[in-house]
Amino acid sequence: MKIKYIFYTLMITLAISSCGDKKKMSYDEIASSGRTTRTENMKSNLTTFTNKGVMIGQMYGTLEGIGWKNEKSRSDFFSICHDNPALNGYELSGIESGKKINSDGLQFSWIAKNAINAFKHGSMIVMNWTAPDYNGNKDVLKDYIKSLSNFISSLQDSYGIKVPVVLYLYPVDGKSWYYNMSIDKYKKLYEDTKSMLDDNDVTNVIFGYSETYVNNNFLERYPDDAEIVNITYMQTKEHININEYKNTLATFLPKAISFAQEHNNTLGLTTGIESIPDSNYFSNILLPIVEHHRLAYVMFGANHEDYKSGHFYTPYPGEGNDKIRGFMKFYNNEHTIFLSKLNGLYIESK
Repeated sequence: MKIKYIFYTLMITLAISSCGDKKKMSYDEIASSGRTTRTENMKSNLTTFTNKGVMIGQMYGTLEGIGWKNEKSRSDFFSICHDNPALNGYELSGIESGKKINSDGLQFSWIAKNAINAFKHGSMIVMNWTAPDYNGNKDVLKDYIKSLSNFISSLQDSYGIKVPVVLYLYPVDGKSWYYNMSIDKYKKLYEDTKSMLDDNDVTNVIFGYSETYVNNNFLERYPDDAEIVNITYMQTKEHININEYKNTLATFLPKAISFAQEHNNTLGLTTGIESIPDSNYFSNILLPIVEHHRLAYVMFGANHEDYKSGHFYTPYPGEGNDKIRGFMKFYNNEHTIFLSKLNGLYIESK
């Protein structure tokens, strides 16, 4: 009887121990590069997909819109054209400090869930990390990057498959503290951060360089380790000049695309004119750009708050038939890729 009791006790102990050590089974394969195969496939496909068209997306495209936030299966895109963004953008500023809400007032728990769901539907995920000043304290920087690493690595579906992420470290916007660093010090910071992310076993990231266009002296800070380039050029509703917008795009886009190609990279464009003052913006201004330039993507600024604020870069229901018609012409063009036309981004191309 005593032997029987000891046997049962041992079995229970083993069962409890095995439950405590149980980990989520993962079907995520690692490529020879050290990244997940899906991440590596996305990197390769970003180049080949430029022959098929331009992916169209939006910051927080399926997370926030005019008059709504964090509502399941919703986007302002879908409300207009019954299709979703081919890519979703998110800002991670605040994650390094343990905050629950990012610098745009959105919960990181929402961002994580939204990004995982978008990936499961085939969308591309883009994330910016506008980091706070660590004041030269390397231990603080390491802690920041550890928190960033943990968040990105935690982006997994129920099978343990990690979400491939295009990560723009220290996006240069002309305002952040690192904008005042010398070019060499900025590149060193970027490279050191990338190395620390690698050391933290972050295997689901493509490292990108992002810069807001200010003048012709752009892309000087481009780090050699960057694998994709983003140029941001937007106009807010307080500073709208349509001719300037068109001329500026015409000036820097050919140079930026040539630069990216010389470095074996692709170029993405983050853009938009807030409140869309010209109903022909999508059809007459952006469409020719999409048709004649080899861009990886065009990502619009976020739609947020209510309709009275005017904080929108794409149409939403009730915003005016002329703007919606212009957007639909943009949507129906063979060169624009929305989610329904985005196939195989994470599959190895033959």
